Amino acid sequence: MSEGSRVAKAALVMDDRIQAAIHVAEAAVEAIVDPEATIMHTPNGAARSTTRRPAPAVGQPTSSDAPDELVGRTLAQYRIDEHLGSGSMARVYKAWHLGLERTCALKIIDPRLVARTPKVRDQFWAEARAAANLVHPHVVTIHNVGSDAGYHFIEMEYVPGSVSLRDSFVKQGPFEPARSARLIRQVLQALEAAHKAGMVHRDVKPANVLLTPEGNAKLADFGLVQRRTKVSRSGQTLAGTPTFMAPELFSGTSASPQSDIYAVGVMFYYLLSGRIPFSSERIGKLIRLHQTEPVPDIRKIVPGMNDHLAEIIKRCLAKSPADRYASADELGEELQLIIHHLRDTESLVRQSVEGLDCFVQGGRDTFRIMIPQPGDRLQEVMVEVNEGEQGKNERFLSVFSVCGPADPAYFSYALALNTRLTYGSLSIRYVLGAPMFVMSRTFLRDRVRTQDLRDAILEIARSSDRIEMQMTRLDLY
Repeated sequence: MSEGSRVAKAALVMDDRIQAAIHVAEAAVEAIVDPEATIMHTPNGAARSTTRRPAPAVGQPTSSDAPDELVGRTLAQYRIDEHLGSGSMARVYKAWHLGLERTCALKIIDPRLVARTPKVRDQFWAEARAAANLVHPHVVTIHNVGSDAGYHFIEMEYVPGSVSLRDSFVKQGPFEPARSARLIRQVLQALEAAHKAGMVHRDVKPANVLLTPEGNAKLADFGLVQRRTKVSRSGQTLAGTPTFMAPELFSGTSASPQSDIYAVGVMFYYLLSGRIPFSSERIGKLIRLHQTEPVPDIRKIVPGMNDHLAEIIKRCLAKSPADRYASADELGEELQLIIHHLRDTESLVRQSVEGLDCFVQGGRDTFRIMIPQPGDRLQEVMVEVNEGEQGKNERFLSVFSVCGPADPAYFSYALALNTRLTYGSLSIRYVLGAPMFVMSRTFLRDRVRTQDLRDAILEIARSSDRIEMQMTRLDLY
């Protein structure tokens, strides 16, 4: 068989697989489609929905102004105070635990769904019990499950404000790269904990990420996948939001950490650009786009987008799971470098000395910090950023403080002192044209942690002041 024939035959097989997935998926959608998956946010802030919203559930209000029959009622040991949000499977309420006297969130499954498919309740609870073992600062914790008066519910941690990434995006528009990277990394930390516990989220998207009042991310709905498209193929169940689903899922491949990473890539793309990489009003076309269409270059949508960040997103959205990141942790570590690279030096310096009794002066990449020392003395510490070797794309952050003039009479003393130092080093540096003894410590600018910089500033100030006092008996530097 010729090479051309083999390629044509391979293409035909792939077309058959895609076509089969499309037919089954279109038959199973049943008009239950997440509006988030088919809304495109335009530059002027307008939004366009191409699908009708799910029917009212649980409390069954007929409009946004209609009363919810559950608000004000008591179910088991919970008083239901406020409706927070809805999905195709359930509603979420703010509630008060009467026994423990604390605020919580109750997720109550739609009774009509349970009536139609009784096994949904058991699945709802089984997955909740599995997720309850996952305790992590960036995961919405599950506390309890129960039933009362025909309602089945899950008690969850209440996140004040209950603002999701989707809500925040709709109000504020695309996020700055540094903020997006920080929030995505927190989601990845949650996913890494889940993956290590043997769980795959399967529905990572902005609506399932809540923001705390401090602006941190908490991933919700572990195992409580809101099924938008559900197909059975080769014994596998497909669940998730089509716009955020990895290409292999549409062919019946089981969900995996790599399919979660793909969804993270879609969410990242969305937060930065205001667009989702692949969209269509028809599920069949959407599947084809996920499986065959190259990822649109985000740099053409967002001018000035960091090249490294664009490549990270592209790798997340690779068609083959093997070409994506091996783990959420690997992706998170690479994002941490981006976060450090994107932050400005002034923010880094000011965060590192937050709460200290000191005076900070400077801007851009050079800062002067005056720190009080014992005996009513002061010590000046300099923080500077310098470029590394050409072509290596590295920057160095130097923390140093002058101890005194580099008088040859003190050379022996300096050499002996260097052998005893456990932090930093004593060297000669020209300051304002004159050779000076300085205590210094150098870090890679894009890898240094705030706490490490804080420790360096304090230790170098203390050591430099002590050396200056021993050498000169003065307090000039």
